[in-house]
Amino acid sequence: MILFVAATLREMESFIKGSLPVSMLRDYGSHQQYRGKKISFLICGVGPLNAAINLERYLEKCKHKLYVVNIGIAGSYDLQNLSLGSVCLATQEIWPEYGVRTGSYFAQPEMLGFPLARQGADVVWNSLNLSKGPFIEEAGLDFDSGWHEGVSITLAGISSCPDHTGVLKAQFHADMENMEGFALAYCCHLRSIPFIEIRSISNLAGSRNKNEWDFKGAFEALRTVWAGLWRKQH
Repeated sequence: MILFVAATLREMESFIKGSLPVSMLRDYGSHQQYRGKKISFLICGVGPLNAAINLERYLEKCKHKLYVVNIGIAGSYDLQNLSLGSVCLATQEIWPEYGVRTGSYFAQPEMLGFPLARQGADVVWNSLNLSKGPFIEEAGLDFDSGWHEGVSITLAGISSCPDHTGVLKAQFHADMENMEGFALAYCCHLRSIPFIEIRSISNLAGSRNKNEWDFKGAFEALRTVWAGLWRKQH
């Protein structure tokens, strides 16, 4: 089964608009059939705590083999690279707030000495690599839609100044910023559940200049993501 997860109802409604009736989102515990695939939807709430708690509650009850797709909007660290309304597939999720702070805007988990998780040789400090392979080969989804690919950072509090975003971009070679991705990816990693994240760009991260925001365009772009994922099966 493919589980689609978004932080807010508006993101999820924008994602399925024109393809599925919005009424399908009323019963989050049930699953539906679409093009021969079982699908389900979860609104996890805003921020890493809500995301982790609500996804974990879902996973605890779910008896199906799952593939989890996180969709939503995000801020771009460089509008020349990721422009407003563009779509980006995350190749890596980073949580820069865990560990010992060595600067104003990020922490070093290795200095703390305690990884988030250790399972044999698999050690998670503050980053997780994401792979679209299982979604193509096993779930039958398509990612050949001209989307960008890049590194995503998850923060509990979004950036509000260029200095913040400049440091994070340079330190982690990041492309975009969100508030749930790492938490969702981490829950799935601990359970060996394939996870991928796709976001449309709504604003320049760190900017309060509304000329560098386009939330309406980002929500509209989410509609194209649904079509792109199922293009092989049209």
